[in-house]
Amino acid sequence: MHVVIVGGGEVGSALARALAAEHEVFVIDQEPTVADRFTSLDVDFILGSGTSEAVLARANIKEADFFVACTGLDEVNIVACAIANRISSPETVCLVSRADFLGSSTDAGLKQFGINRVLWPEAQLAVDIEQVVTAPGAIDAEVFAGGVVRLLEYKLEASSPLVAAPVGSLHLPKGSLIVAVKRAGKLFVPRGATHLATGDKVILMGTHEAMREVEKLVRPGANHGRQRVTIIGGGDVGLQVAERLEKADNVDVRIVERGEERGALLAARLTQTLVLNGDGTDLEFLESEDVGHSDVLVCVIDNDERNLLASLLGRQLGVPKIVTRVSRPGNLRLFERVGIDVALSARAAAVASILHQISGGTSSLLAVLEHGEARVLELTVSASFQPRQLKGIGTPEDVIVAAILRGDHAIVPRGDDRIDPGDRILVFCTKAAATRVQDYFGGTGN
Repeated sequence: MHVVIVGGGEVGSALARALAAEHEVFVIDQEPTVADRFTSLDVDFILGSGTSEAVLARANIKEADFFVACTGLDEVNIVACAIANRISSPETVCLVSRADFLGSSTDAGLKQFGINRVLWPEAQLAVDIEQVVTAPGAIDAEVFAGGVVRLLEYKLEASSPLVAAPVGSLHLPKGSLIVAVKRAGKLFVPRGATHLATGDKVILMGTHEAMREVEKLVRPGANHGRQRVTIIGGGDVGLQVAERLEKADNVDVRIVERGEERGALLAARLTQTLVLNGDGTDLEFLESEDVGHSDVLVCVIDNDERNLLASLLGRQLGVPKIVTRVSRPGNLRLFERVGIDVALSARAAAVASILHQISGGTSSLLAVLEHGEARVLELTVSASFQPRQLKGIGTPEDVIVAAILRGDHAIVPRGDDRIDPGDRILVFCTKAAATRVQDYFGGTGN
């Protein structure tokens, strides 16, 4: 495929790195020093503006299948997509940084510019944080199929009942199953004979009702009552997280913002959140506000170093669950190695989503987990697929069918359940198995 990327920053360079081996990639940026990022890649770097027809012509825009505008300026991204659409007809993806471009009326307007998809990574980050915060004890949480299916991830403690017996002998609530285990840095789909161990990260999926019981089973000592949540950073992400948590019945929210004017804006917007004016990286301030007694600390400052400092201070004060924003995807593993419970990158999720749109065929990418190592895909089983029971299906290695969606109902399948042509299914798989599983269910299943 012919892919044109406008913007060679974090998102653009990550996309180019992932696509260069199998696609013809052009990267456009006005900053000469950005070119150094692409010298070792099989990528054509063009110095210039993505809003210039002459520059786009040098990138062979008329041959482009995909056009991604991901500079730091929303207006440049929108105009670049509009010009690309006027010259040719590529599939266009436009990254934005403000809510102004996400309203329903705005979406219709942007589509008139030829923009097929608008992404605001920070908005999805706020959703991800809310889901993790409202799942006691979990280090990751996702919702699929309109809330019918949930995913929860836990780090197992020695007291967990899941370490007592092989996976096949565990008495999990009906409608739930273990889809993956991460141990010593390796992610795999467990089998019936797999024994879970203390320190394992375990990912479970199931119906909403079943996963409520899973929460009580896996972490019986977790606080399932009212939670006290402190947010450090009152920017766009912090504001969105607070607004979302205000709608929850069992959460008391506080937000720390050091800018007085921004703090006043937050106080005017948030009706049930206590706004504190102070520095979230000041230990004395955190102690004076009793932050250590929070159930969850959410650090969403737009600076990795300050976020890490605030997180480590929260850990020192005794906060049991730390959720931290990571701006540079390369820092994700570093944050986890120093003891951060949940490190989330909006940009990494955006990159994975765009990559799947370019290379993912007809499947839908619903979630990217464990820093890109795993995927949750929604697939429609091919009309030529041979119907059979799940126990005889022979799916590729590191793949598990997590749910069959029929109408408004989700079936978390057992061995006797059957996969039929036309079924919508949710599949958990490793990154390496994603292509194989699409080919498998997109064909006859042989």
